[in-house]
Amino acid sequence: MDPILMTLIAVILTLIAYSTYQANEANKFWHKQGIPYKKPLLFFGNWSPEQFFLKKSFLDIIFTYLDEFQGEQLIGFYDFTNPRLLIKNIDLLEKVLIKDFINFTDRVLPIDKRNAFDISLFSMTGKEWRALRYKLSPLFTTTKLKTMYEPMAECSQSLTSILDKIDESQDVDMKEYISSFSLDVIGSCAYGIDSKNLSQPDNEFKKMSQKMFKLDHVILLKCILLNYFPKLAKLMQISINRRDVADYFCKIIRDTIEYRQKNGVVRNDFLQMFMTLKDKGSIELRAKDPDDEYLRLEAAPSVDNIEFNDDTMIGNAFAFLNAGVDPLSSCILFTLYELSKNKQIQDKVRNEIEKYVEEAHGNLTYDALKKMTYLEQCVKESLRMYPPSPMIQRICTKNYTTPNGYKIPQGMVLYIPIILIHKDPQIYEEPEKYYPERFDPDNKIPQCAFIPFGNGPRICIAMRFALMQVKHCLAKLLITYEYRLSANTKPLRFDRKSVFLSPEYPILFNIKKIVKTK
Repeated sequence: MDPILMTLIAVILTLIAYSTYQANEANKFWHKQGIPYKKPLLFFGNWSPEQFFLKKSFLDIIFTYLDEFQGEQLIGFYDFTNPRLLIKNIDLLEKVLIKDFINFTDRVLPIDKRNAFDISLFSMTGKEWRALRYKLSPLFTTTKLKTMYEPMAECSQSLTSILDKIDESQDVDMKEYISSFSLDVIGSCAYGIDSKNLSQPDNEFKKMSQKMFKLDHVILLKCILLNYFPKLAKLMQISINRRDVADYFCKIIRDTIEYRQKNGVVRNDFLQMFMTLKDKGSIELRAKDPDDEYLRLEAAPSVDNIEFNDDTMIGNAFAFLNAGVDPLSSCILFTLYELSKNKQIQDKVRNEIEKYVEEAHGNLTYDALKKMTYLEQCVKESLRMYPPSPMIQRICTKNYTTPNGYKIPQGMVLYIPIILIHKDPQIYEEPEKYYPERFDPDNKIPQCAFIPFGNGPRICIAMRFALMQVKHCLAKLLITYEYRLSANTKPLRFDRKSVFLSPEYPILFNIKKIVKTK
């Protein structure tokens, strides 16, 4: 045999043997730590091959895995050859997310600053994240949110104008209409454009946004490369975002910015505030509201040297679309789904809406919406049962010792299964039951037992904007129509190919216009 070929074979066999040895050693990590775990497959860890054929979702696998550890609060998991720590204990979560946040400041996916659409608050880490968070927080104060309410109300009026044409005997896939509403809200409130998703449902804007949220083998491969071969992924300029989708929306943002700059156009939207932030370095902060506390406006970072340039502006504007369409549409849809199964609750929340709309002289105003506490309880209960992101991650950025003495090493990735915490029977009695009264202001829920938006300093910065959008849309839909679940609706299952928690099959409704009588 050719000596060169023999040498090549020897090298390959040596690499395989070394890789196998390393993988075997990695698979001993949790045993050495004394943390309960399930024996992993060589190289693949605790993942199921079905995931790679998109026959099982990440969530399905985690659920199945955790079924074997019902009484455990800390569980070991192997993400290929990388050990991950699953946390279900809400007291420890409070330390991770809030009290000892300094040790767990970062999320997981790396940022490549050559891709403008990847530069956002979500992906930033350390001091850069803290500085940008502080700069962006004034965009989400009560004063700023009120300026977004009118264009949001115009979108909901367009929504009901279209639904008015539907016969009450017809099966209605509400997700299509709600998604179009959410896209129009983002188009108007974030980008300052009329994206016409309700009036022209087959337009390019909607098609591109739908493409954004679908998981396929290409996205799966990108996730693997970004997580396990970050240097190679950076060299190849790999992004979790689809290039054609990102380029499409980034062009819209760039064109809008250029048009406003050339023509002196000013609008009350987030893009305009981004432009102000770029030009002036900060957003003027007016009177504070008690509801602004979660923004931590007083917590100025010690280092505020982040440059807010065009790429930062585009990346964060693009992130609005990522986070503001599918998750919020699903929350509205799941709330209607539960209210359709619970007529008594639907009637109760509608009565509350009608009461405060009547007090506002027949108008669904910002102040009227804020008074609708039972509506908010219904939304929170939907977010408990169907959190848009069923899992969040944090990285241990400094070595940390838990109260029971377990040492979490720097670099360890923590998995926080939100949906399992939300459905823990030790926290929520009858967790599968839709019961908005759980969130009555007099009921005390542990701080980290309800975390659809995360918690602590890294809580979703746009949380109140999201809740305003969801509550407004629901109030408009419920005061205008009655909802029944169609007999043709299939049993609820979650879509394995969706990034967020979303139904696999259409949830069909029969809607009936409410006729007002004097």
